[in-house]
Amino acid sequence: MRAQYGDEEAISRLITVHKGLIFTIVIRMVANRDLAADLTHDTFVRAFRKIKDLRTPAQFRPWICAIARRIVLDHFRSEKRKPTVSLETVADIAMAADLAAIRKRKIIQEALLLLPERDRMLLVLVYYQGYSHREIGQAMKIPEANVRVYVQRARDRLRGLLKGREHELLS
Repeated sequence: MRAQYGDEEAISRLITVHKGLIFTIVIRMVANRDLAADLTHDTFVRAFRKIKDLRTPAQFRPWICAIARRIVLDHFRSEKRKPTVSLETVADIAMAADLAAIRKRKIIQEALLLLPERDRMLLVLVYYQGYSHREIGQAMKIPEANVRVYVQRARDRLRGLLKGREHELLS
């Protein structure tokens, strides 16, 4: 991989290709657009400082997703607080769709934020990013055989949090 040897064009291309993915993962974890942008930037800075350590260049995508996950965890540890849904995020979503869809997304986002970090990450990777179980296992350092079980448990926990709100989500 040319980026491992400091090729700026290759590094720029990797950023262009992966910035949307990393931003989406991070914003789903922190629910704050400005913070997500900062943490996405930090992810790429850390990745390109450590890119020479990447043994298998074909595994760049799961590798950088794992870095993003660690950046978010580091942020939460340093802040020692739970993530919250910012009013800015809700306002941005409101511009993009009708009020009923916004309400449903807000309910789901709030429920996602109540889940443990691992469950939230699993569901984001499966449903928002379309990752395979193999890719999730690589990104999160979980045996592939366990990913299916963990995803099912995360879904069950999310379903439990959404219990009683079915009428709002299905209307």
